[in-house]
Amino acid sequence: MDKPTTKAPTDERTIISSLDNDEERTPSEQAKKPPYLIIIEGPHAGGHFQLFQGKNIIGRSNNCAVQLQDHSVSRNHVEIEKGEAGWMIRDLGSKNGTYVNGGLISDTVVFGHKDVIKVGIYILRLVTQTIKPEEEMEIPSDFAIGGKTVLTESPNSPDGLTSEMAKKDIPKDEFDEEGNVKDKKDEEVKAPASLSTRLRKTAIFVVGSIGIIACVGYLTWHFFLHPSGGGKGVKPPVKLPEAVVDPQSMPATDQLVDMPQVPTQEAVPQKVPVFLDFASSPLPSTISFQDKELGKAPLRVNVELESGKEYTATAVFYMQDMQESYTLPVKFKVTEGESVIPILFRAPIGMLKVNDLPRDVQFYLEGVFEYDRFKEKPAKLNEIVLKKPIYIPYGKYTVELRKSRQLGESQTYVQDIIFKREFTIAEDQPTYILDIKEEDLKVFPVEINSTPQQSDVFVDGKLMGKTPYKGLFPLGEHTLTLRKEGYFEHSQLLKVDINTEFISDIKLETSVAGAHLNNANAMMSRELYQEAVNELAQALASNPAPSEVGQANYLLGSCYLKLGDIERSLTYFGLSQQTEDWKYPSMLGKVAAYAIVKRVNDALPLLVDVMLNAKDESIKRQANDLFQQMSPFRSVIYAYTDPAGAK
Repeated sequence: MDKPTTKAPTDERTIISSLDNDEERTPSEQAKKPPYLIIIEGPHAGGHFQLFQGKNIIGRSNNCAVQLQDHSVSRNHVEIEKGEAGWMIRDLGSKNGTYVNGGLISDTVVFGHKDVIKVGIYILRLVTQTIKPEEEMEIPSDFAIGGKTVLTESPNSPDGLTSEMAKKDIPKDEFDEEGNVKDKKDEEVKAPASLSTRLRKTAIFVVGSIGIIACVGYLTWHFFLHPSGGGKGVKPPVKLPEAVVDPQSMPATDQLVDMPQVPTQEAVPQKVPVFLDFASSPLPSTISFQDKELGKAPLRVNVELESGKEYTATAVFYMQDMQESYTLPVKFKVTEGESVIPILFRAPIGMLKVNDLPRDVQFYLEGVFEYDRFKEKPAKLNEIVLKKPIYIPYGKYTVELRKSRQLGESQTYVQDIIFKREFTIAEDQPTYILDIKEEDLKVFPVEINSTPQQSDVFVDGKLMGKTPYKGLFPLGEHTLTLRKEGYFEHSQLLKVDINTEFISDIKLETSVAGAHLNNANAMMSRELYQEAVNELAQALASNPAPSEVGQANYLLGSCYLKLGDIERSLTYFGLSQQTEDWKYPSMLGKVAAYAIVKRVNDALPLLVDVMLNAKDESIKRQANDLFQQMSPFRSVIYAYTDPAGAK
């Protein structure tokens, strides 16, 4: 029994009448926009009808969204509805059934773009994307029947009548409401019971009479006409000669007779219906499968494939700004029991994003793609839409901003490069952002590294910081200087007139005394304190700079402290304390020596001085740690006067 349906509005349904009915109501041109169904085989082939939100029911009933007036179509034949998984189709208990891509459906199934359904004598295609007219009307091989009339056997017809036979050869009063032949068993008029009894008795009498007559005839023939002893005129049976067979003419029993071989038929691989769910990143792509273009991803199509066989689908990514296309193939297999196969095309493509640009500049981009490293691809981008991604392949790029400049009072103009950057687009760096303002064109970025680090950076005699250093310098000429105690000073001239990155890695050369100091530090890290003392002695004998003298005395004090010679340790710490750069580290060295010999009163004044006056936070932290080791108290009030002895 067909299920009740909600009557669709007049402007949201299409009526397709049978061939003997000239009336046909089709939607307007707007109804031809996807999604819609198109009749590709049957009466009124090429007719479109729009699919709307909610349930779309096809049948002969006046309440159906699409009316197909043919007896092969049930009143409420099939229901189509858009669900979360896609377009859903469900047969509503029709007499002739519903077929999707050649297969009879018994439950709700998902079908997609360009899939084909069969309803009675009609074959229709679902269209959810804009396609060419020839693709709309293409009939799959499974449905190629050569004519406009499809004869389908009704699965519920006891006589095996086709819909056409039923329509042409059977009177109209023998159809039910669904257009199928009525079951005549229900209409037979049964004879009365008494008449049936009399007929059976008459039949028994006739059969018995015939049997009696037959027996009498046989006995008369056997005993009177042909007695068993034989009589005159009766000839004995003639004995036929036996056939003589020549044994030599018989084939030998051990010989095999060659029989013609019957060709074996190879098993046809079984195909299963599956949905291919295509997606692409980072931008939409055109999908092709089995030498056929399917449409743009994201896309879901229904196909029949062999289980376990490897297939290849391809996606073509088109990058409009670069006028470049990239083709990506993906292989996949159908696993038994799998109904939906997700296929993701992830192309080696990143993006360039321009957030801001100066006025009246021309944008040039040149790159070497990762998938084609032997070819440079230049591009001049005339129309830059701010904050809109420009898709470009993975690779190394150079971007330039150019501005026209007039040569004197002539009519000649040249293109000056006013901004230049090099960058890389890769899987771990898929995006590069440009944010350039007018004031940015007056400076250039600087990145300076040195060996060793923590060298002082001077620009035009002004201290800018320590290495590693990053900053902005004004355009023009500058003198860059690097200084570090124990190493020779490094100077170089910079001349930059465009906004382009200046990156430099400078290795400082050391003095003779500085080399001995570096060796002593290496030995102390390996706890070779006596060997370090020998290196420090050579450093003091190599005409060291004042800061190198202070460093050598501090390191000697540290070595003797580790060796347990407290008096020598205090002596060298006292000498290094006279050098300003090593004053507070040396005072902490003396505190550590006093702590070992329990001279707390001598250590506390030095600790207070360091904690109050030192600028280096690391030195202050060392002083606090020493205080916690020396004193069990959390806080101490220490009064200090100069001169000492005040009450």
